[in-house]
Amino acid sequence: MAHLRPARPEDLPAIARLSHQTLLLGREGPGVFPSEALWGELFVAPYLKGGCCALVAEEEGRVVGYILGACAYFPLALALSLRLPRVLLGFLLGGYGPRLPHLRYLLRLLLFPGPKAPRKAYPAHLHIAVDPKAQGRGLGRALLAAFLDCLKKRGVKGVQLSTTRANEAARRLYRSLGFRVYAKRASPFWAPYLGHPLIHEVWVREL
Repeated sequence: MAHLRPARPEDLPAIARLSHQTLLLGREGPGVFPSEALWGELFVAPYLKGGCCALVAEEEGRVVGYILGACAYFPLALALSLRLPRVLLGFLLGGYGPRLPHLRYLLRLLLFPGPKAPRKAYPAHLHIAVDPKAQGRGLGRALLAAFLDCLKKRGVKGVQLSTTRANEAARRLYRSLGFRVYAKRASPFWAPYLGHPLIHEVWVREL
């Protein structure tokens, strides 16, 4: 039986592993972004330092789900910027493996950003994932509901998240908890990895 608890700095490897394993629209994508360690440094660690309301679902001592978020943009950006010099040095020295796939992914993130809702109205955002082996047991719903409750207690007035039209299970979850589509845009970001573009969406919820 899984239980929820606040995420801790020492959860970084476990969260990074799960996040990396589901980076290709919920599936593994080793050719997309090979280094699990670099993924964790860039896309997980800043949330554990500068984010808020981060939670994990733990089962028999193993992290089987997580939700990471930020109540505001600046603390997250600061946490990332403080890590970048060390991470960049390791990258240049080859500490994260082949450079080209990582550069390709990061460059495409910059070139093809998804739609965003106004930060003033929706200052918080989130990322959520559940181990495929643990799906279908309500963990995603429990994590998201607890995260939203934490945001409310902190006085955050709105939250946004990004997904794709292809992730129908996640879209059903978001809709059931009061989110709505704010904007959508066809994006070629995933085309080299999937063979076709996808519709990127930003969903919002007032708190």
